[in-house]
Amino acid sequence: MSRRRGMSIENYRKFHGPDLLKMLGETRRQLCGASIPLNTAEYRAAGEIIARIDDLAELLTGDRTHFHLKAGPSPYPYGPSSKPPGA
Repeated sequence: MSRRRGMSIENYRKFHGPDLLKMLGETRRQLCGASIPLNTAEYRAAGEIIARIDDLAELLTGDRTHFHLKAGPSPYPYGPSSKPPGA
């Protein structure tokens, strides 16, 4: 009896990763923006789901913070004192 082998993780990342990441990202955004009362079972469950989504992001991209907000570049790279005159 032969055993059917699944797709390698590399091929899975290549072919299904982008679509899966898109769906996971949307789900994570919905959970993060949901109005769930603090210290409830639902709140803890949402936190666990978000953590598992981050785990999957790490498996697919190598970056656990793939869906986390990233800080943009500063308009004043040397601090507020580097503002041009009149700004």
